[in-house]
Amino acid sequence: MRGNLLVGAMLTLTFVAGCTSPVKRVGGDAGPAGSPSASASPSASSAPATGSAGPSTPATRSATPGAPSTRTSRPAAPVSEIRRTNWPNAVIRGLKFCGESDDSVVFRNGSNGLDIPCRILPNGARPVYAEFIGEEPANAPSTEDALVLVELGNPDAARRQALVPIQLSYEGRERYARPIILGDNSSPSGDRVMTFVSYRVVGETVQATVRKLDGGTETRRWRMVDFAGNWERY
Repeated sequence: MRGNLLVGAMLTLTFVAGCTSPVKRVGGDAGPAGSPSASASPSASSAPATGSAGPSTPATRSATPGAPSTRTSRPAAPVSEIRRTNWPNAVIRGLKFCGESDDSVVFRNGSNGLDIPCRILPNGARPVYAEFIGEEPANAPSTEDALVLVELGNPDAARRQALVPIQLSYEGRERYARPIILGDNSSPSGDRVMTFVSYRVVGETVQATVRKLDGGTETRRWRMVDFAGNWERY
């Protein structure tokens, strides 16, 4: 009788061990590597805004009966240096659009403070981040670039807007303006201004919705035409 009980106990243990379920892994889809969707949409009549789509976090789920579900996440990706830019107080080299004689334009609270001011990201506009400018030198590490909206002129007078590609220096400390995408001239009296309603980077091209002087909107596209980074509309 004792021998039968031991055999029964061994059979019971074998049955429980055979029913243990393996651990299942549940993964998430990743967004664009290292950058938000490089697009901007208006938050006001002339205020573009960028949306972001960071990578979703994969989860590990335990399938052991009676055990609570657990969730583990990967470490967050490091923020690129260009994204650390304090744009309202940025120092940008080579931004000739602002009409300054100095090599660098120094912004403070979003303006360079001149009588005819140059304002960066006016009316709540936001930068677009993407890798769309060729690195110099060619063996430099690939980094993200920025596309920002800049406006020259007083709000109650003739104004003009431009989209400015910004690239980090080789050392990653200074910010350089590359050839700009210039908006249309304002009306002769200055009461009507062409504005960039939204803008985005698609590959190495820039696409924007603009509001023209007559109040109508249209989509415009630009592409680089040479190694200097000049743009043409197409």
